[in-house]
Amino acid sequence: MINLLVPAFKLISGYPMWFVPLCLLFGAGVALLLYFKNTSDDFSKPLVAALTALRFVAVSIIAFLLLSPMIRTLSRTVEKPAVIIGVDNSRSMILGADSLFVSDRLPGMLTEASEELKDKFDVYNYTFGRQITSGDALKHDYKEEMSDISAFLSEVNARFYNRNVGAVVLVTDGIFNAGQDPLYVSRDAGYPVYTVKTGDTTVKRDLIIQKINYNRTAFKGNRFPIEVVVHAREAGRMSSVLKITSGNEEIFSEKLDFTSDNQVKTVSMVTEAEETGIKKYRISLEPIEDEVNTANNVREIFIEIKEGKQRVAIVGNAPHPDLAALERAISSGNHFEADLFYLDNFKINPSDYNLLVLHQIPSLTGTSGELNTLLNDHRIPVLFILGSQSDLISFNKLKTGLSLLDQGKTGNESLPLLNNEFTLFVIPERISALLQTVPPLISPFARYQYPGQVQVLAYQGIGSLKSDMPLILFNQVADTRYGIIAGEGIWKWRIHDYALNFKHSAFDELMGKIMQYLAADTDRNRLKLTWRNSYAENESIEFNAILLNESGEIITDPEIELVITGEDNSSYDFSFSVLNDGYYLNAGNLPPGIYSFSAVAKTGTGDLKREGSFTVTALNLEDINTVANHRLLNALATRTGGEALMPEETGKLAALLIGRDDAKPVIYSKKHFTDLVSYGPLLGLILLLLTLEWFLRRYHGSY
Repeated sequence: MINLLVPAFKLISGYPMWFVPLCLLFGAGVALLLYFKNTSDDFSKPLVAALTALRFVAVSIIAFLLLSPMIRTLSRTVEKPAVIIGVDNSRSMILGADSLFVSDRLPGMLTEASEELKDKFDVYNYTFGRQITSGDALKHDYKEEMSDISAFLSEVNARFYNRNVGAVVLVTDGIFNAGQDPLYVSRDAGYPVYTVKTGDTTVKRDLIIQKINYNRTAFKGNRFPIEVVVHAREAGRMSSVLKITSGNEEIFSEKLDFTSDNQVKTVSMVTEAEETGIKKYRISLEPIEDEVNTANNVREIFIEIKEGKQRVAIVGNAPHPDLAALERAISSGNHFEADLFYLDNFKINPSDYNLLVLHQIPSLTGTSGELNTLLNDHRIPVLFILGSQSDLISFNKLKTGLSLLDQGKTGNESLPLLNNEFTLFVIPERISALLQTVPPLISPFARYQYPGQVQVLAYQGIGSLKSDMPLILFNQVADTRYGIIAGEGIWKWRIHDYALNFKHSAFDELMGKIMQYLAADTDRNRLKLTWRNSYAENESIEFNAILLNESGEIITDPEIELVITGEDNSSYDFSFSVLNDGYYLNAGNLPPGIYSFSAVAKTGTGDLKREGSFTVTALNLEDINTVANHRLLNALATRTGGEALMPEETGKLAALLIGRDDAKPVIYSKKHFTDLVSYGPLLGLILLLLTLEWFLRRYHGSY
């Protein structure tokens, strides 16, 4: 881009230009009045003439400045057309038959074309794959694990919006495995796209593990499925063997016979989760004769085997529709299984259950002394559901965080009003929408008292009024969590969900979230660490940490160190950085595999330690499809008015672009206005004239 300042300028003013002679007359009048009417015998005639001239010029300029004059100048910017060269940096670029040409000769040919274009064009070089990188030189190592052509075109549209784009040169094999269809994105292109078509369009013999369907988590003792989709190309009348291994053990094997040259087979198997932890499963296809690419014959997946479902004991004072609704909602998910008891036959081993749901217990009609002892001795998390048969005096003695005093004989019809400041878990929009339309619960009529640390999920809405009485709340006493639903009739909510949505998913999800919070292990460790259980190999491994002192206050003074250990016992040492009121660590990218870690915070009262594990999974996107898509590149060039070239024709690129009639420089004109009142040199000239006049008068003995 070249900026040209046009020398022509124009003097403009807010007053008519015939005021300028008046300024000169005013300057002349002041000078004559001073030096010819009040003559001095001490001054010679040449000196008087010089002083008169100085005063005339100074006063005339000052009078002229009172007219608010400005100078308008015109600048012109010449913008050469831009040529944007984008090179696909993904691994599939060097998997074709022309891989040697692409890696060795093509970069040099593109560099030569860039040099030839620089006289007429502004040349911009980019590489793209998972991300887009710009640079002065075309540098590519073809190591990206994915290719997103649409992201590159969108980036060009955004960066060069309203710019003079002459052409875009796209060097790729046309294989994209991320983002939108490039043809769809190119509809917004106001420039021609020239494509350099690399890769091989010939379909060669290849077996591909195209997709694996599986659940990332399973429970110990349960059986879970793995489904493998195999794509066979040019493999008619040939056979292979699909194997699945875990560690050194082969858990599945099946012979696959292919009857056509383009065939997709889906193989399903079911295996049992025997041990907890993260397990690696290797899925492999035996290579067939003359197979061109065996890298896509092997995939690895990671499945986290958790302990069996958590058990929930639902205990009712008497038969009630709420009990069936709760049992079905709790058992509908993958994390809990529910057993239903009544108070008269309630016999359990506390170690067999992770959570109790007590419906109108303590009760006015039943004996719950044994249950109260169980709660006090074993500190089991409990969800209380209060109703007309609840013994509120006995309930208050349990010190759950809620006390109901001065109980009345009737109940309130209470609608749930969500508390927007509730933070224990996220309430999705579908649950929020359900709670806005559900029928009311029958809540005990009493005076509700609760301390400030209680977390209220929903308040009671009495008619059209919002009260400060909680309907659903949670509290933690020492290491035990309590939940309370202060109303019976929750079965109506589940039926209402089905009436609205033809399914019970919103209600069941609400109960699942309540169960998960209450049954979760209460973390008493003052070092709180958060991370993800699974990362892709192109994602950064990130950790966040919060450190508390013994008073529960957040501190950031101690250092936190973390050691990550791989399957091969290789270790990586890191230190957390302080970020706001917590700590943050970006460990970068790691190769696929299973990793464990140990974080240690060195505090003044001893070391705090947290351990965990995560997996890094391979993308393998570039191995799934290695057949170049030249049809896409031809369509892209035709739609935008460009041209599709083979790699060996790259030398013609510069001549084609230079020969385009529509790739011309654009000249932008811009007017600049300079206010002479604030123009420094002019003010300096006035001061110089007045100072010189004063100096001459003083030098010759006058004031």
